[in-house]
Amino acid sequence: MQVKQNSKGGQRNLMKKKMEIGKRILGTLILPVLMFLIMMAICWANGKTYYGTVDMWKTLIVNITISTTCAMGIGLQFNNGRFDFSGGAVMLLAAIIGGNIAKNMNSNVVLFAVLCIVLCTLLSVGVAVLYAYGRLPVAISTITMALIYEAVTPLLYNGAGVNLIADMEIKKLALFPGVLIPFILAIVIYEFYKRFTLTGKQSELLKNNQGAAVDIGINEKKNVILSYLFSGLLFGCATMVWASSTIKSASFTSLSTVSDLFTNILPVFIGLALSKYCGEAIGTVMGAVTLSLMSYGLQAVLSAELGSAVSMVITGVFVFVFNIITTPYGSIITAWFEARKRKGELKKV
Repeated sequence: MQVKQNSKGGQRNLMKKKMEIGKRILGTLILPVLMFLIMMAICWANGKTYYGTVDMWKTLIVNITISTTCAMGIGLQFNNGRFDFSGGAVMLLAAIIGGNIAKNMNSNVVLFAVLCIVLCTLLSVGVAVLYAYGRLPVAISTITMALIYEAVTPLLYNGAGVNLIADMEIKKLALFPGVLIPFILAIVIYEFYKRFTLTGKQSELLKNNQGAAVDIGINEKKNVILSYLFSGLLFGCATMVWASSTIKSASFTSLSTVSDLFTNILPVFIGLALSKYCGEAIGTVMGAVTLSLMSYGLQAVLSAELGSAVSMVITGVFVFVFNIITTPYGSIITAWFEARKRKGELKKV
Protein backbone atom coordinates (compact mmCIF):
# COMPACT_ATOMS: atom_id res chain seq x y z
CA MET A 1 0.00 0.00 0.00
CA GLN A 2 2.82 2.36 0.97
CA VAL A 3 4.66 1.53 -2.27
CA LYS A 4 1.57 2.40 -4.35
CA GLN A 5 1.17 5.74 -2.56
CA ASN A 6 4.84 6.59 -3.12
CA SER A 7 4.49 5.62 -6.79
CA LYS A 8 1.42 7.85 -7.21
CA GLY A 9 3.20 10.71 -5.41
CA GLY A 10 6.20 10.34 -7.70
CA GLN A 11 3.96 10.37 -10.78
CA ARG A 12 2.20 13.53 -9.56
CA ASN A 13 5.54 15.27 -8.98
CA LEU A 14 6.74 14.21 -12.43
CA MET A 15 3.52 15.52 -13.98
CA LYS A 16 3.88 18.83 -12.12
CA LYS A 17 7.45 19.18 -13.37
CA LYS A 18 6.38 18.48 -16.96
CA MET A 19 3.55 21.00 -16.68
CA GLU A 20 5.93 23.60 -15.23
CA ILE A 21 8.40 23.04 -18.08
CA GLY A 22 5.58 23.27 -20.61
CA LYS A 23 4.34 26.49 -19.01
CA ARG A 24 7.82 28.01 -19.17
CA ILE A 25 8.30 27.05 -22.83
CA LEU A 26 4.84 28.37 -23.75
CA GLY A 27 5.37 31.62 -21.83
CA THR A 28 8.75 32.13 -23.52
CA LEU A 29 7.75 31.44 -27.13
CA ILE A 30 4.11 32.52 -27.40
CA LEU A 31 4.82 36.20 -28.16
CA PRO A 32 7.33 35.79 -31.02
CA VAL A 33 5.42 32.82 -32.51
CA LEU A 34 2.10 34.69 -32.50
CA MET A 35 3.74 37.81 -33.95
CA PHE A 36 5.41 35.75 -36.68
CA LEU A 37 2.15 34.06 -37.67
CA ILE A 38 0.16 37.33 -37.68
CA MET A 39 2.76 39.24 -39.71
CA MET A 40 3.24 36.32 -42.08
CA ALA A 41 -0.51 36.20 -42.76
CA ILE A 42 -0.62 39.96 -43.40
CA CYS A 43 2.46 39.92 -45.65
CA TRP A 44 1.37 36.93 -47.69
CA ALA A 45 -2.11 38.45 -48.10
CA ASN A 46 -0.37 41.48 -49.65
CA GLY A 47 1.85 39.43 -51.94
CA LYS A 48 5.01 39.65 -49.81
CA THR A 49 5.73 35.94 -49.86
CA TYR A 50 9.38 36.37 -48.87
CA TYR A 51 8.28 36.90 -45.26
CA GLY A 52 9.37 33.85 -43.28
CA THR A 53 12.09 32.76 -45.70
CA VAL A 54 15.68 31.97 -44.72
CA ASP A 55 16.87 35.18 -46.40
CA MET A 56 14.46 37.20 -44.24
CA TRP A 57 15.85 35.63 -41.07
CA LYS A 58 19.43 36.33 -42.20
CA THR A 59 18.51 40.00 -42.55
CA LEU A 60 16.42 40.10 -39.41
CA ILE A 61 19.10 38.59 -37.16
CA VAL A 62 21.15 41.78 -37.61
CA ASN A 63 18.28 43.95 -36.31
CA ILE A 64 17.61 41.46 -33.52
CA THR A 65 21.28 41.53 -32.47
CA ILE A 66 21.46 45.34 -32.36
CA SER A 67 18.18 45.55 -30.47
CA THR A 68 19.14 42.78 -28.01
CA THR A 69 22.65 44.00 -27.22
CA CYS A 70 21.58 47.64 -26.79
CA ALA A 71 18.61 46.57 -24.65
CA MET A 72 20.86 44.48 -22.43
CA GLY A 73 23.26 47.39 -21.98
CA ILE A 74 20.39 49.71 -21.00
CA GLY A 75 18.59 47.03 -18.99
CA LEU A 76 21.62 46.20 -16.88
CA GLN A 77 21.58 49.75 -15.48
CA PHE A 78 17.79 49.91 -15.45
CA ASN A 79 17.71 46.81 -13.24
CA ASN A 80 20.04 48.58 -10.83
CA GLY A 81 17.61 51.48 -10.52
CA ARG A 82 19.57 53.75 -12.87
CA PHE A 83 18.57 55.36 -16.16
CA ASP A 84 21.72 55.74 -18.30
CA PHE A 85 21.66 58.40 -21.06
CA SER A 86 25.30 57.99 -22.08
CA GLY A 87 25.22 54.62 -23.87
CA GLY A 88 24.56 56.05 -27.34
CA ALA A 89 27.45 58.53 -27.06
CA VAL A 90 29.72 55.74 -25.80
CA MET A 91 28.86 53.60 -28.83
CA LEU A 92 29.27 56.46 -31.32
CA LEU A 93 32.67 57.55 -30.00
CA ALA A 94 33.91 53.94 -29.88
CA ALA A 95 32.60 53.29 -33.41
CA ILE A 96 34.39 56.37 -34.83
CA ILE A 97 37.72 55.69 -33.12
CA GLY A 98 37.69 51.90 -33.48
CA GLY A 99 36.28 51.92 -37.00
CA ASN A 100 38.84 54.39 -38.38
CA ILE A 101 41.78 52.67 -36.69
CA ALA A 102 40.68 49.25 -37.98
CA LYS A 103 40.18 50.63 -41.52
CA ASN A 104 43.67 52.11 -41.49
CA MET A 105 45.04 48.74 -40.36
CA ASN A 106 43.91 46.95 -43.54
CA SER A 107 40.33 46.54 -42.30
CA ASN A 108 41.34 44.23 -39.46
CA VAL A 109 38.02 42.83 -38.17
CA VAL A 110 39.57 41.26 -35.06
CA LEU A 111 41.20 44.56 -34.11
CA PHE A 112 37.86 46.31 -34.70
CA ALA A 113 36.03 43.91 -32.39
CA VAL A 114 38.65 44.27 -29.65
CA LEU A 115 38.64 48.07 -29.94
CA CYS A 116 34.83 48.17 -29.71
CA ILE A 117 34.90 46.15 -26.49
CA VAL A 118 37.84 48.01 -24.90
CA LEU A 119 36.73 51.53 -25.85
CA CYS A 120 33.10 51.04 -24.81
CA THR A 121 34.22 49.55 -21.51
CA LEU A 122 36.65 52.39 -20.74
CA LEU A 123 34.13 55.08 -21.73
CA SER A 124 31.39 53.46 -19.63
CA VAL A 125 33.69 53.20 -16.63
CA GLY A 126 34.41 56.93 -17.11
CA VAL A 127 30.68 57.59 -16.69
CA ALA A 128 30.65 55.39 -13.58
CA VAL A 129 33.55 57.27 -11.99
CA LEU A 130 31.79 60.63 -12.39
CA TYR A 131 28.56 59.23 -10.96
CA ALA A 132 30.16 57.32 -8.07
CA TYR A 133 32.59 60.01 -6.93
CA GLY A 134 31.03 63.21 -8.28
CA ARG A 135 28.07 62.92 -5.89
CA LEU A 136 25.71 63.90 -8.71
CA PRO A 137 22.34 62.32 -9.57
CA VAL A 138 22.60 59.59 -12.20
CA ALA A 139 20.65 61.57 -14.79
CA ILE A 140 22.96 64.59 -14.51
CA SER A 141 26.09 62.42 -14.51
CA THR A 142 25.14 60.40 -17.57
CA ILE A 143 23.84 63.40 -19.54
CA THR A 144 27.03 65.32 -18.73
CA MET A 145 29.24 62.49 -20.01
CA ALA A 146 27.02 62.03 -23.07
CA LEU A 147 27.49 65.72 -23.94
CA ILE A 148 31.27 65.45 -23.43
CA TYR A 149 31.61 62.32 -25.58
CA GLU A 150 29.39 63.82 -28.28
CA ALA A 151 31.48 67.02 -28.27
CA VAL A 152 34.62 64.96 -28.94
CA THR A 153 33.26 63.24 -32.07
CA PRO A 154 33.44 66.33 -34.38
CA LEU A 155 37.05 66.86 -33.33
CA LEU A 156 38.14 63.43 -34.58
CA TYR A 157 39.02 62.68 -38.21
CA ASN A 158 37.90 66.16 -39.33
CA GLY A 159 34.37 65.47 -38.10
CA ALA A 160 33.83 62.87 -40.85
CA GLY A 161 32.62 60.14 -38.50
CA VAL A 162 33.06 56.66 -39.92
CA ASN A 163 31.67 54.79 -42.92
CA LEU A 164 31.98 51.01 -42.78
CA ILE A 165 29.06 50.11 -45.04
CA ALA A 166 31.25 49.12 -48.00
CA ASP A 167 34.02 47.57 -45.91
CA MET A 168 33.03 43.93 -46.29
CA GLU A 169 35.86 42.69 -44.09
CA ILE A 170 34.81 44.68 -41.01
CA LYS A 171 31.15 44.22 -41.92
CA LYS A 172 31.46 40.46 -41.39
CA LEU A 173 30.32 41.07 -37.82
CA ALA A 174 27.13 42.70 -39.13
CA LEU A 175 26.21 39.92 -41.55
CA PHE A 176 25.08 36.35 -40.99
CA PRO A 177 26.74 34.17 -39.65
CA GLY A 178 29.36 36.56 -38.20
CA VAL A 179 26.68 38.55 -36.40
CA LEU A 180 26.08 35.56 -34.14
CA ILE A 181 29.45 36.22 -32.45
CA PRO A 182 28.47 39.51 -30.74
CA PHE A 183 24.92 38.21 -30.26
CA ILE A 184 25.96 35.09 -28.31
CA LEU A 185 28.79 36.93 -26.54
CA ALA A 186 26.34 39.55 -25.21
CA ILE A 187 24.00 36.88 -23.83
CA VAL A 188 26.92 35.10 -22.12
CA ILE A 189 28.19 38.38 -20.58
CA TYR A 190 24.72 39.33 -19.32
CA GLU A 191 24.03 35.89 -17.84
CA PHE A 192 27.48 35.80 -16.20
CA TYR A 193 26.85 39.19 -14.60
CA LYS A 194 23.41 38.24 -13.27
CA ARG A 195 24.27 34.73 -12.07
CA PHE A 196 27.92 34.75 -11.01
CA THR A 197 28.73 38.24 -9.73
CA LEU A 198 27.76 39.59 -6.34
CA THR A 199 26.95 42.92 -7.98
CA GLY A 200 24.49 41.23 -10.31
CA LYS A 201 22.76 39.46 -7.44
CA GLN A 202 22.55 42.72 -5.52
CA SER A 203 20.92 44.51 -8.45
CA GLU A 204 17.45 43.46 -7.32
CA LEU A 205 17.95 45.18 -3.96
CA LEU A 206 19.30 48.34 -5.56
CA LYS A 207 16.49 48.37 -8.11
CA ASN A 208 13.83 48.29 -5.41
CA ASN A 209 15.40 50.64 -2.86
CA GLN A 210 18.92 52.06 -3.26
CA GLY A 211 18.89 53.76 0.14
CA ALA A 212 17.86 50.62 2.02
CA ALA A 213 20.34 48.51 0.05
CA VAL A 214 23.21 50.83 1.02
CA ASP A 215 22.02 50.84 4.66
CA ILE A 216 22.34 47.05 4.91
CA GLY A 217 25.92 47.12 3.70
CA ILE A 218 25.92 47.13 -0.12
CA ASN A 219 28.84 49.21 -1.43
CA GLU A 220 27.11 51.31 -4.07
CA LYS A 221 30.33 52.77 -5.52
CA LYS A 222 31.73 49.31 -6.18
CA ASN A 223 28.36 48.24 -7.57
CA VAL A 224 28.29 51.25 -9.91
CA ILE A 225 31.82 50.67 -11.27
CA LEU A 226 31.28 46.95 -11.91
CA SER A 227 27.81 47.36 -13.42
CA TYR A 228 29.07 50.04 -15.82
CA LEU A 229 32.04 47.84 -16.71
CA PHE A 230 29.66 45.07 -17.76
CA SER A 231 27.28 47.44 -19.56
CA GLY A 232 30.35 48.73 -21.44
CA LEU A 233 31.12 45.18 -22.56
CA LEU A 234 27.52 44.85 -23.79
CA PHE A 235 27.66 48.18 -25.64
CA GLY A 236 30.91 46.96 -27.20
CA CYS A 237 29.08 43.92 -28.59
CA ALA A 238 26.36 46.22 -29.92
CA THR A 239 28.90 48.57 -31.53
CA MET A 240 30.46 45.71 -33.52
CA VAL A 241 27.21 45.40 -35.46
CA TRP A 242 25.74 48.90 -35.16
CA ALA A 243 28.87 50.68 -36.45
CA SER A 244 28.56 49.22 -39.96
CA SER A 245 24.75 49.28 -40.24
CA THR A 246 24.74 52.90 -41.52
CA ILE A 247 27.16 55.81 -41.88
CA LYS A 248 27.97 57.04 -38.37
CA SER A 249 28.32 60.81 -38.50
CA ALA A 250 29.85 62.92 -35.78
CA SER A 251 27.35 64.40 -33.35
CA PHE A 252 26.75 68.10 -34.02
CA THR A 253 23.51 68.26 -32.00
CA SER A 254 23.38 67.89 -28.23
CA LEU A 255 22.08 64.51 -27.02
CA SER A 256 21.41 63.31 -30.56
CA THR A 257 22.72 59.89 -29.53
CA VAL A 258 20.10 59.40 -26.82
CA SER A 259 17.25 58.72 -29.25
CA ASP A 260 19.39 56.27 -31.26
CA LEU A 261 19.98 54.16 -28.16
CA PHE A 262 16.58 54.39 -26.52
CA THR A 263 14.74 53.15 -29.60
CA ASN A 264 16.02 49.77 -28.36
CA ILE A 265 14.76 50.02 -24.78
CA LEU A 266 11.40 48.36 -25.47
CA PRO A 267 12.75 44.75 -25.37
CA VAL A 268 13.87 45.49 -21.79
CA PHE A 269 10.25 45.81 -20.62
CA ILE A 270 9.19 42.65 -22.44
CA GLY A 271 12.23 40.85 -21.04
CA LEU A 272 11.30 41.83 -17.48
CA ALA A 273 7.76 40.52 -18.00
CA LEU A 274 8.99 37.22 -19.49
CA SER A 275 11.82 36.76 -16.97
CA LYS A 276 9.64 34.54 -14.74
CA TYR A 277 9.53 32.00 -17.57
CA CYS A 278 13.02 32.12 -19.05
CA GLY A 279 15.20 34.69 -17.27
CA GLU A 280 15.92 38.29 -18.24
CA ALA A 281 18.47 37.56 -20.99
CA ILE A 282 16.30 35.16 -23.00
CA GLY A 283 13.24 37.32 -22.24
CA THR A 284 15.02 40.33 -23.75
CA VAL A 285 15.92 38.27 -26.83
CA MET A 286 12.28 37.19 -27.22
CA GLY A 287 11.23 40.84 -26.89
CA ALA A 288 13.70 41.90 -29.58
CA VAL A 289 12.56 39.07 -31.89
CA THR A 290 8.89 39.98 -31.40
CA LEU A 291 9.37 43.67 -32.11
CA SER A 292 11.73 43.04 -35.04
CA LEU A 293 9.22 40.67 -36.65
CA MET A 294 6.48 43.28 -36.31
CA SER A 295 8.63 46.12 -37.64
CA TYR A 296 9.88 44.08 -40.60
CA GLY A 297 6.36 42.97 -41.51
CA LEU A 298 4.85 46.46 -41.36
CA GLN A 299 7.66 47.98 -43.40
CA ALA A 300 7.25 45.19 -45.99
CA VAL A 301 3.51 45.84 -46.42
CA LEU A 302 3.59 49.65 -46.21
CA SER A 303 5.94 52.13 -47.86
CA ALA A 304 9.34 52.55 -46.23
CA GLU A 305 8.60 55.91 -44.55
CA LEU A 306 5.01 55.12 -43.62
CA GLY A 307 5.93 51.60 -42.50
CA SER A 308 8.62 52.93 -40.18
CA ALA A 309 6.28 55.54 -38.66
CA VAL A 310 3.37 53.11 -38.24
CA SER A 311 5.77 50.52 -36.82
CA MET A 312 6.96 52.95 -34.12
CA VAL A 313 3.39 53.86 -33.14
CA ILE A 314 2.16 50.26 -33.04
CA THR A 315 5.29 49.13 -31.21
CA GLY A 316 4.71 51.74 -28.51
CA VAL A 317 1.03 50.78 -28.16
CA PHE A 318 1.91 47.07 -28.14
CA VAL A 319 4.48 47.43 -25.34
CA PHE A 320 2.14 49.72 -23.37
CA VAL A 321 -0.73 47.21 -23.52
CA PHE A 322 1.61 44.28 -22.91
CA ASN A 323 2.99 45.82 -19.73
CA ILE A 324 -0.49 46.69 -18.45
CA ILE A 325 -1.54 43.07 -18.94
CA THR A 326 1.58 41.46 -17.48
CA THR A 327 2.46 43.80 -14.60
CA PRO A 328 2.01 41.80 -11.38
CA TYR A 329 0.43 44.72 -9.51
CA GLY A 330 -2.57 46.44 -11.01
CA SER A 331 -2.73 44.01 -13.92
CA ILE A 332 -6.03 44.06 -15.77
CA ILE A 333 -6.07 40.29 -16.15
CA THR A 334 -5.09 39.73 -12.50
CA ALA A 335 -7.81 42.13 -11.37
CA TRP A 336 -10.35 40.35 -13.59
CA PHE A 337 -9.49 36.93 -12.14
CA GLU A 338 -9.57 38.28 -8.59
CA ALA A 339 -12.99 39.84 -9.21
CA ARG A 340 -14.35 36.54 -10.56
CA LYS A 341 -12.87 34.68 -7.61
CA ARG A 342 -14.53 37.04 -5.11
CA LYS A 343 -17.81 36.79 -7.02
CA GLY A 344 -17.69 33.00 -6.82
CA GLU A 345 -16.97 33.11 -3.10
CA LEU A 346 -19.91 35.45 -2.53
CA LYS A 347 -22.23 33.08 -4.42
CA LYS A 348 -21.17 30.20 -2.16
CA VAL A 349 -22.03 32.30 0.89
